[in-house]
Amino acid sequence: MKLISALKDKNYRIFISGQALSNIGNLMQQVAVSWLAYQLTDSAFILGIVTSAKQMAAFFTGLFAGVIADRFNKKLIIQGAQVLIGISSLVLALITWMELASIVLLISIQLFMGLMKGLEMPCRQALVNNLLKDKSLLGNAIALNSTVFNTARVVGPGIAGLLIPLAGEATCFLIYGILSFVIVITLLFVKTYGESIKSSKLNFRAEFLEGTQYAFGFPTIKLSILFVGAFTFVGVSFVVLLPLLTGEVFNRGSDVFGYMNSALGLGAILGGIYLANRLSAAGIQRLIFYAAGIFSLSLLAVAFSNMLAITLIAIACTGLGRVIVFAGTNTLLQTISAEDKRGRVLSLYIAMFMASVTLGGLLVGAIADWIGVIPTILLEGLLCLTITIFYLGRVKILERTDTEARSIFPSEVEPLSKASS
Repeated sequence: MKLISALKDKNYRIFISGQALSNIGNLMQQVAVSWLAYQLTDSAFILGIVTSAKQMAAFFTGLFAGVIADRFNKKLIIQGAQVLIGISSLVLALITWMELASIVLLISIQLFMGLMKGLEMPCRQALVNNLLKDKSLLGNAIALNSTVFNTARVVGPGIAGLLIPLAGEATCFLIYGILSFVIVITLLFVKTYGESIKSSKLNFRAEFLEGTQYAFGFPTIKLSILFVGAFTFVGVSFVVLLPLLTGEVFNRGSDVFGYMNSALGLGAILGGIYLANRLSAAGIQRLIFYAAGIFSLSLLAVAFSNMLAITLIAIACTGLGRVIVFAGTNTLLQTISAEDKRGRVLSLYIAMFMASVTLGGLLVGAIADWIGVIPTILLEGLLCLTITIFYLGRVKILERTDTEARSIFPSEVEPLSKASS
Protein backbone atom coordinates (compact mmCIF):
# COMPACT_ATOMS: atom_id res chain seq x y z
CA MET A 1 0.00 0.00 0.00
CA LYS A 2 1.60 3.28 -1.16
CA LEU A 3 0.28 5.30 1.75
CA ILE A 4 2.31 3.43 4.39
CA SER A 5 5.09 1.89 2.28
CA ALA A 6 7.85 3.46 4.40
CA LEU A 7 6.51 1.58 7.44
CA LYS A 8 7.95 -1.61 5.94
CA ASP A 9 11.28 -0.40 7.32
CA LYS A 10 11.60 -1.41 11.01
CA ASN A 11 13.88 1.54 11.81
CA TYR A 12 11.39 3.99 10.46
CA ARG A 13 8.48 2.31 12.30
CA ILE A 14 10.26 2.74 15.64
CA PHE A 15 11.24 6.33 14.86
CA ILE A 16 7.79 7.44 13.75
CA SER A 17 6.11 5.82 16.78
CA GLY A 18 8.18 7.95 19.14
CA GLN A 19 7.58 11.02 16.99
CA ALA A 20 3.81 10.47 17.11
CA LEU A 21 3.61 10.55 20.91
CA SER A 22 6.06 13.44 21.27
CA ASN A 23 4.18 15.50 18.67
CA ILE A 24 0.91 15.09 20.56
CA GLY A 25 2.56 16.44 23.70
CA ASN A 26 4.20 19.28 21.77
CA LEU A 27 0.91 20.46 20.27
CA MET A 28 -0.81 20.21 23.65
CA GLN A 29 1.86 22.42 25.13
CA GLN A 30 1.63 24.97 22.31
CA VAL A 31 -2.11 25.39 22.87
CA ALA A 32 -1.62 25.64 26.63
CA VAL A 33 1.14 28.26 26.31
CA SER A 34 -0.93 30.36 23.90
CA TRP A 35 -4.02 30.20 26.10
CA LEU A 36 -2.07 30.95 29.29
CA ALA A 37 -0.41 33.96 27.64
CA TYR A 38 -3.77 35.21 26.40
CA GLN A 39 -5.29 34.84 29.87
CA LEU A 40 -2.37 36.69 31.48
CA THR A 41 -2.29 39.67 29.08
CA ASP A 42 -5.38 39.83 26.83
CA SER A 43 -3.05 41.41 24.22
CA ALA A 44 -2.52 40.24 20.62
CA PHE A 45 0.95 41.80 20.51
CA ILE A 46 2.17 40.11 23.71
CA LEU A 47 0.59 36.85 22.55
CA GLY A 48 2.59 37.17 19.34
CA ILE A 49 5.80 37.65 21.32
CA VAL A 50 5.17 34.61 23.54
CA THR A 51 4.16 32.28 20.71
CA SER A 52 7.03 33.50 18.50
CA ALA A 53 9.76 33.28 21.17
CA LYS A 54 10.42 29.59 20.49
CA GLN A 55 10.71 30.15 16.74
CA MET A 56 12.93 33.16 17.31
CA ALA A 57 15.42 31.13 19.32
CA ALA A 58 15.14 28.15 16.97
CA PHE A 59 16.13 30.41 14.10
CA PHE A 60 19.47 31.30 15.66
CA THR A 61 20.54 27.73 16.44
CA GLY A 62 18.84 26.29 13.37
CA LEU A 63 20.82 28.57 11.10
CA PHE A 64 24.06 26.83 12.09
CA ALA A 65 22.72 23.42 13.16
CA GLY A 66 23.11 22.07 9.64
CA VAL A 67 26.90 22.18 9.98
CA ILE A 68 26.56 20.14 13.18
CA ALA A 69 24.16 17.72 11.45
CA ASP A 70 26.61 17.17 8.58
CA ARG A 71 29.59 16.76 10.95
CA PHE A 72 28.37 14.85 14.04
CA ASN A 73 26.08 11.97 15.04
CA LYS A 74 22.53 13.19 14.39
CA LYS A 75 20.90 10.66 16.69
CA LEU A 76 22.93 11.71 19.76
CA ILE A 77 22.23 15.39 19.10
CA ILE A 78 18.48 14.74 18.96
CA GLN A 79 18.56 12.71 22.18
CA GLY A 80 20.47 15.38 24.09
CA ALA A 81 18.18 18.17 22.90
CA GLN A 82 15.04 16.19 23.77
CA VAL A 83 16.24 15.55 27.33
CA LEU A 84 16.67 19.30 27.88
CA ILE A 85 13.28 20.06 26.27
CA GLY A 86 11.61 17.53 28.56
CA ILE A 87 13.20 19.04 31.66
CA SER A 88 12.14 22.55 30.58
CA SER A 89 8.54 21.45 30.12
CA LEU A 90 8.49 19.87 33.59
CA VAL A 91 9.80 23.14 35.05
CA LEU A 92 7.05 25.03 33.22
CA ALA A 93 4.46 22.66 34.68
CA LEU A 94 5.81 23.23 38.19
CA ILE A 95 5.78 27.04 38.07
CA THR A 96 2.27 27.00 36.57
CA TRP A 97 0.97 24.72 39.32
CA MET A 98 2.57 26.99 41.92
CA GLU A 99 0.86 30.00 40.24
CA LEU A 100 4.23 31.62 39.54
CA ALA A 101 3.73 31.83 35.79
CA SER A 102 4.42 35.22 34.24
CA ILE A 103 5.02 36.52 30.75
CA VAL A 104 8.76 36.87 31.47
CA LEU A 105 9.04 33.26 32.64
CA LEU A 106 6.95 31.99 29.72
CA ILE A 107 9.14 33.81 27.22
CA SER A 108 12.36 32.64 28.92
CA ILE A 109 11.36 28.97 28.84
CA GLN A 110 10.05 29.29 25.30
CA LEU A 111 13.40 30.79 24.24
CA PHE A 112 15.37 27.92 25.77
CA MET A 113 13.11 25.28 24.21
CA GLY A 114 13.49 27.07 20.89
CA LEU A 115 17.29 26.87 21.11
CA MET A 116 17.03 23.12 21.58
CA LYS A 117 14.40 22.75 18.85
CA GLY A 118 16.56 24.67 16.41
CA LEU A 119 19.45 22.33 17.17
CA GLU A 120 17.55 19.06 16.77
CA MET A 121 15.15 19.84 13.92
CA PRO A 122 17.68 19.80 11.01
CA CYS A 123 19.24 16.67 12.53
CA ARG A 124 15.83 14.98 12.79
CA GLN A 125 14.84 15.93 9.24
CA ALA A 126 18.16 14.73 7.80
CA LEU A 127 18.13 11.55 9.91
CA VAL A 128 15.06 10.23 8.07
CA ASN A 129 17.22 9.68 5.00
CA ASN A 130 19.68 7.62 7.06
CA LEU A 131 17.00 5.44 8.65
CA LEU A 132 15.85 3.95 5.35
CA LYS A 133 17.62 1.10 3.58
CA ASP A 134 15.49 1.73 0.49
CA LYS A 135 16.02 5.40 -0.44
CA SER A 136 13.08 5.31 -2.85
CA LEU A 137 10.85 5.40 0.24
CA LEU A 138 12.14 8.85 1.25
CA GLY A 139 9.25 10.86 -0.23
CA ASN A 140 6.70 8.56 1.42
CA ALA A 141 8.56 8.76 4.75
CA ILE A 142 8.60 12.57 4.70
CA ALA A 143 4.90 12.66 3.85
CA LEU A 144 4.15 10.20 6.66
CA ASN A 145 6.17 12.37 9.06
CA SER A 146 3.97 15.27 8.08
CA THR A 147 0.80 13.18 8.39
CA VAL A 148 1.77 11.98 11.87
CA PHE A 149 2.62 15.51 12.98
CA ASN A 150 -0.66 16.86 11.69
CA THR A 151 -2.62 13.99 13.20
CA ALA A 152 -1.09 15.20 16.45
CA ARG A 153 -2.29 18.67 15.45
CA VAL A 154 -5.83 17.30 15.61
CA VAL A 155 -5.42 15.10 18.69
CA GLY A 156 -3.11 17.35 20.75
CA PRO A 157 -5.15 20.58 20.66
CA GLY A 158 -8.35 18.61 21.14
CA ILE A 159 -6.98 17.00 24.30
CA ALA A 160 -5.59 20.35 25.47
CA GLY A 161 -8.94 22.05 24.88
CA LEU A 162 -10.56 19.49 27.18
CA LEU A 163 -7.79 19.37 29.80
CA ILE A 164 -7.26 23.12 30.26
CA PRO A 165 -10.70 23.84 31.80
CA LEU A 166 -10.64 20.55 33.76
CA ALA A 167 -7.04 20.26 35.00
CA GLY A 168 -5.27 23.45 33.93
CA GLU A 169 -2.45 24.30 31.57
CA ALA A 170 0.16 22.71 33.86
CA THR A 171 -1.17 19.23 33.08
CA CYS A 172 -0.45 19.77 29.39
CA PHE A 173 3.10 20.87 30.22
CA LEU A 174 3.62 17.80 32.40
CA ILE A 175 2.45 15.43 29.68
CA TYR A 176 4.78 17.00 27.11
CA GLY A 177 7.70 16.80 29.54
CA ILE A 178 7.12 13.06 29.97
CA LEU A 179 6.57 12.38 26.26
CA SER A 180 9.74 14.24 25.29
CA PHE A 181 11.72 11.39 26.81
CA VAL A 182 9.91 8.94 24.52
CA ILE A 183 12.03 10.18 21.61
CA VAL A 184 15.20 9.56 23.61
CA ILE A 185 14.17 5.99 24.37
CA THR A 186 12.96 5.08 20.87
CA LEU A 187 16.17 6.33 19.25
CA LEU A 188 18.11 3.78 21.30
CA PHE A 189 16.55 1.07 19.16
CA VAL A 190 17.15 2.44 15.65
CA LYS A 191 20.09 1.93 13.32
CA THR A 192 21.35 4.39 10.73
CA TYR A 193 22.54 3.67 7.19
CA GLY A 194 24.78 5.72 4.92
CA GLU A 195 25.57 8.29 7.61
CA SER A 196 29.21 9.23 7.14
CA ILE A 197 30.66 11.24 10.02
CA LYS A 198 33.93 12.70 8.80
CA SER A 199 36.28 15.25 10.22
CA SER A 200 36.16 18.23 7.87
CA LYS A 201 39.22 20.15 6.76
CA LEU A 202 37.11 23.30 6.87
CA ASN A 203 36.39 25.23 10.05
CA PHE A 204 32.82 25.82 11.24
CA ARG A 205 32.49 29.20 9.53
CA ALA A 206 33.86 27.91 6.24
CA GLU A 207 31.49 24.91 6.29
CA PHE A 208 28.53 27.17 6.96
CA LEU A 209 29.51 29.47 4.09
CA GLU A 210 30.06 26.48 1.81
CA GLY A 211 26.54 25.21 2.53
CA THR A 212 25.03 28.67 2.06
CA GLN A 213 26.82 29.22 -1.25
CA TYR A 214 25.70 25.80 -2.44
CA ALA A 215 22.04 26.38 -1.49
CA PHE A 216 21.77 29.88 -2.96
CA GLY A 217 23.81 28.96 -6.01
CA PHE A 218 21.33 26.18 -6.90
CA PRO A 219 18.36 28.07 -8.47
CA THR A 220 15.63 25.58 -7.48
CA ILE A 221 16.86 25.35 -3.88
CA LYS A 222 17.16 29.14 -3.66
CA LEU A 223 13.63 29.70 -4.97
CA SER A 224 12.17 27.06 -2.64
CA ILE A 225 13.77 28.50 0.49
CA LEU A 226 12.87 32.12 -0.34
CA PHE A 227 9.30 31.23 -1.32
CA VAL A 228 8.66 29.33 1.90
CA GLY A 229 10.13 32.23 3.86
CA ALA A 230 7.87 34.82 2.24
CA PHE A 231 4.80 32.55 2.30
CA THR A 232 5.30 31.80 5.99
CA PHE A 233 5.96 35.43 6.92
CA VAL A 234 2.75 36.83 5.44
CA GLY A 235 0.40 33.87 5.75
CA VAL A 236 1.18 31.03 8.10
CA SER A 237 1.68 33.42 11.01
CA PHE A 238 -2.13 33.89 11.04
CA VAL A 239 -2.29 31.02 13.59
CA VAL A 240 -1.12 33.59 16.17
CA LEU A 241 -4.55 35.19 15.79
CA LEU A 242 -6.59 32.06 16.53
CA PRO A 243 -7.07 32.87 20.24
CA LEU A 244 -8.35 36.32 19.28
CA LEU A 245 -10.52 34.90 16.50
CA THR A 246 -11.99 32.60 19.15
CA GLY A 247 -12.48 35.17 21.89
CA GLU A 248 -13.15 38.45 20.06
CA VAL A 249 -14.91 37.41 16.85
CA PHE A 250 -16.89 34.37 18.03
CA ASN A 251 -16.95 35.12 21.78
CA ARG A 252 -16.09 31.53 22.69
CA GLY A 253 -13.60 29.80 25.03
CA SER A 254 -10.68 27.36 24.99
CA ASP A 255 -12.85 24.54 23.61
CA VAL A 256 -13.41 26.38 20.31
CA PHE A 257 -9.75 27.43 20.27
CA GLY A 258 -8.93 23.72 20.44
CA TYR A 259 -11.40 23.01 17.61
CA MET A 260 -9.69 25.58 15.40
CA ASN A 261 -6.29 24.01 15.99
CA SER A 262 -7.78 20.58 15.38
CA ALA A 263 -9.36 21.76 12.11
CA LEU A 264 -5.96 23.04 11.03
CA GLY A 265 -4.50 19.63 11.75
CA LEU A 266 -7.33 17.71 10.11
CA GLY A 267 -6.77 19.51 6.82
CA ALA A 268 -3.05 18.92 7.13
CA ILE A 269 -3.64 15.18 7.62
CA LEU A 270 -5.51 15.06 4.32
CA GLY A 271 -2.64 16.89 2.63
CA GLY A 272 -0.12 14.50 4.15
CA ILE A 273 -2.12 11.46 3.03
CA TYR A 274 -2.23 12.82 -0.51
CA LEU A 275 1.53 13.36 -0.54
CA ALA A 276 2.19 9.91 0.93
CA ASN A 277 0.35 8.35 -2.03
CA ARG A 278 2.54 10.07 -4.63
CA LEU A 279 4.95 7.76 -6.39
CA SER A 280 7.76 10.29 -6.92
CA ALA A 281 8.84 13.89 -6.47
CA ALA A 282 8.36 14.68 -10.17
CA GLY A 283 5.96 17.57 -10.67
CA ILE A 284 6.27 18.62 -7.02
CA GLN A 285 6.68 22.33 -7.80
CA ARG A 286 3.37 22.38 -9.66
CA LEU A 287 1.74 20.76 -6.62
CA ILE A 288 3.32 23.33 -4.28
CA PHE A 289 1.87 26.14 -6.40
CA TYR A 290 -1.65 24.70 -6.31
CA ALA A 291 -1.42 24.07 -2.55
CA ALA A 292 -0.28 27.65 -1.92
CA GLY A 293 -3.28 28.84 -3.94
CA ILE A 294 -5.65 26.74 -1.82
CA PHE A 295 -4.11 28.18 1.34
CA SER A 296 -4.43 31.78 0.12
CA LEU A 297 -8.07 31.45 -0.96
CA SER A 298 -8.98 29.65 2.28
CA LEU A 299 -7.42 32.46 4.32
CA LEU A 300 -9.63 34.92 2.45
CA ALA A 301 -12.63 32.71 3.28
CA VAL A 302 -11.74 32.93 7.00
CA ALA A 303 -11.68 36.72 6.70
CA PHE A 304 -15.13 36.90 5.06
CA SER A 305 -16.87 34.23 7.17
CA ASN A 306 -19.06 35.05 10.15
CA MET A 307 -20.17 31.45 10.74
CA LEU A 308 -18.07 29.17 12.96
CA ALA A 309 -18.69 26.06 10.84
CA ILE A 310 -17.51 27.76 7.63
CA THR A 311 -14.52 29.24 9.45
CA LEU A 312 -13.50 25.78 10.71
CA ILE A 313 -13.76 24.33 7.17
CA ALA A 314 -11.68 27.19 5.77
CA ILE A 315 -9.07 26.74 8.51
CA ALA A 316 -8.93 23.03 7.65
CA CYS A 317 -8.26 23.95 4.01
CA THR A 318 -5.39 26.23 5.07
CA GLY A 319 -3.96 23.23 6.91
CA LEU A 320 -4.19 21.10 3.77
CA GLY A 321 -2.48 23.76 1.67
CA ARG A 322 0.32 24.52 4.10
CA VAL A 323 1.32 20.89 4.69
CA ILE A 324 1.62 20.24 0.96
CA VAL A 325 3.72 23.39 0.56
CA PHE A 326 6.07 22.53 3.43
CA ALA A 327 6.30 18.74 3.08
CA GLY A 328 6.51 19.09 -0.70
CA THR A 329 9.36 21.57 -0.40
CA ASN A 330 11.08 19.32 2.15
CA THR A 331 10.88 16.39 -0.27
CA LEU A 332 12.19 18.55 -3.10
CA LEU A 333 15.16 19.80 -1.08
CA GLN A 334 16.10 16.38 0.31
CA THR A 335 15.93 14.83 -3.15
CA ILE A 336 18.06 17.34 -5.03
CA SER A 337 20.59 18.24 -2.30
CA ALA A 338 24.02 16.58 -2.24
CA GLU A 339 24.43 14.00 0.55
CA ASP A 340 27.29 15.89 2.25
CA LYS A 341 25.35 19.19 2.22
CA ARG A 342 21.82 18.00 2.96
CA GLY A 343 21.94 18.95 6.64
CA ARG A 344 23.05 22.51 5.85
CA VAL A 345 20.41 22.95 3.15
CA LEU A 346 17.69 21.74 5.52
CA SER A 347 18.97 23.96 8.32
CA LEU A 348 18.76 27.02 6.06
CA TYR A 349 15.24 25.99 5.05
CA ILE A 350 14.16 25.49 8.68
CA ALA A 351 15.90 28.69 9.82
CA MET A 352 14.13 30.66 7.11
CA PHE A 353 10.82 29.16 8.24
CA MET A 354 11.51 29.93 11.90
CA ALA A 355 12.58 33.51 11.20
CA SER A 356 9.49 34.08 9.08
CA VAL A 357 7.14 32.62 11.71
CA THR A 358 8.80 34.75 14.40
CA LEU A 359 8.81 38.07 12.57
CA GLY A 360 5.46 37.37 10.94
CA GLY A 361 3.87 36.52 14.29
CA LEU A 362 5.14 39.72 15.87
CA LEU A 363 4.03 41.84 12.93
CA VAL A 364 0.62 40.17 12.66
CA GLY A 365 0.01 40.64 16.39
CA ALA A 366 0.91 44.33 16.17
CA ILE A 367 -1.24 44.91 13.06
CA ALA A 368 -4.20 43.08 14.64
CA ASP A 369 -3.97 45.34 17.69
CA TRP A 370 -4.02 48.32 15.29
CA ILE A 371 -6.64 47.44 12.64
CA GLY A 372 -8.39 44.38 14.08
CA VAL A 373 -8.30 40.60 13.58
CA ILE A 374 -10.43 40.24 10.44
CA PRO A 375 -8.77 43.03 8.38
CA THR A 376 -5.38 41.53 9.27
CA ILE A 377 -6.38 38.06 8.03
CA LEU A 378 -7.78 39.60 4.83
CA LEU A 379 -4.49 41.40 4.20
CA GLU A 380 -2.54 38.19 4.77
CA GLY A 381 -4.70 36.29 2.28
CA LEU A 382 -4.18 38.88 -0.46
CA LEU A 383 -0.42 39.00 0.09
CA CYS A 384 -0.18 35.18 0.04
CA LEU A 385 -2.03 35.07 -3.26
CA THR A 386 0.40 37.61 -4.74
CA ILE A 387 3.44 35.61 -3.58
CA THR A 388 1.96 32.39 -4.97
CA ILE A 389 1.49 33.95 -8.42
CA PHE A 390 5.09 35.24 -8.33
CA TYR A 391 6.30 31.71 -7.44
CA LEU A 392 4.55 30.31 -10.51
CA GLY A 393 6.32 32.81 -12.74
CA ARG A 394 9.74 31.94 -11.30
CA VAL A 395 9.10 28.20 -11.65
CA LYS A 396 8.30 28.68 -15.35
CA ILE A 397 11.63 30.46 -15.83
CA LEU A 398 13.54 27.75 -13.94
CA GLU A 399 11.94 25.04 -16.05
CA ARG A 400 13.91 26.44 -18.97
CA THR A 401 17.14 27.34 -17.17
CA ASP A 402 17.82 25.03 -14.19
CA THR A 403 19.37 22.04 -15.96
CA GLU A 404 20.59 20.53 -12.66
CA ALA A 405 17.08 20.19 -11.23
CA ARG A 406 15.70 19.11 -14.61
CA SER A 407 18.14 16.20 -14.72
CA ILE A 408 16.79 14.98 -11.35
CA PHE A 409 13.12 15.56 -12.19
CA PRO A 410 12.88 14.83 -15.92
CA SER A 411 9.09 15.18 -15.87
CA GLU A 412 9.07 18.40 -13.82
CA VAL A 413 9.20 20.74 -16.79
CA GLU A 414 6.52 19.56 -19.15
CA PRO A 415 3.48 19.13 -16.85
CA LEU A 416 3.55 22.63 -15.36
CA SER A 417 4.15 24.27 -18.72
CA LYS A 418 1.20 22.42 -20.22
CA ALA A 419 -1.03 23.04 -17.24
CA SER A 420 -0.33 26.76 -17.36
CA SER A 421 -0.56 27.27 -21.14
